[in-house]
Amino acid sequence: MARLVRRTLRCTPVEKALIKERAEAAGMPVSHFLVACALHEDAGAPRAEPRLVLSEEEQRALHDRVARMDAVHRALHEALPGTDLSLFGAIAFIQRELWARRSGGTD
Repeated sequence: MARLVRRTLRCTPVEKALIKERAEAAGMPVSHFLVACALHEDAGAPRAEPRLVLSEEEQRALHDRVARMDAVHRALHEALPGTDLSLFGAIAFIQRELWARRSGGTD
């Protein structure tokens, strides 16, 4: 077995803590972790985050809810029968009128 050599490392306390955390996450002692990183092994590579995946049932439910939201949005902005004003526009008009009455004037 080759003789091991001791080497001193200078870093801030914050860096030391981060190195220790990453070594623990890699399941390695700090010294082995640092050697592996210095030799460009994968020890320092960030671990892939798990992918968020929806089941087919969840995808269908999400799609249905988005479709309902789109239908409501379209209905709010469609012209009311016999007018060129949408429900959204009518609500905005009423809101402006009420605001004007409360403030004692008109827009």
